[in-house]
Amino acid sequence: MFFLDESGFGLSPPPTYAWARKGEAVRVPRAWGKSGRVNAVAHLERRSCGGWGLGYALLEGRCGTGEVVAYLEGLSREVAREGVRGVVFLDNAPFHRSRGFREAVERWRGRGLEVAYLPRYSPHLNPVETIWRRVKGFLMPRRHYRSVEELRGAVAVAMERLREGLGQGVLQSLCIGT
Repeated sequence: MFFLDESGFGLSPPPTYAWARKGEAVRVPRAWGKSGRVNAVAHLERRSCGGWGLGYALLEGRCGTGEVVAYLEGLSREVAREGVRGVVFLDNAPFHRSRGFREAVERWRGRGLEVAYLPRYSPHLNPVETIWRRVKGFLMPRRHYRSVEELRGAVAVAMERLREGLGQGVLQSLCIGT
């Protein structure tokens, strides 16, 4: 059983608060738009032994149908190579329902990977949302990144720390309720 989701990371996280002396304005550095983002696609695998496995890819540019199809191509090949069957649960993002995505579903089914959709407006049912909260809220420093490369490095370090922690049961309590 797999759960899949996508997320984006910006050079400047939204400020939660700022301090200034009375009468002084606070200037918070920020960068918006495509040039200041790193997108990611990740999946959690519920293993038969009861643990979780994490896979992810950091993307160059946007995340849409083509990128998600390419990611699931790799996952479906892995399922076929292991000779098992699996189901991947997705949210209802438009690119999960696009023509290009639907055309690939039969190919994945032939390799042993079925696609199922979570109910609309139910991110609480997808444990990958917990991954994004953990990475953005705890594992990445909340600061302005000077370049996309610096941001990409921070996201990769956070994801690897989380992947290592899965083997130690770090996410078990976070995923049980989802």
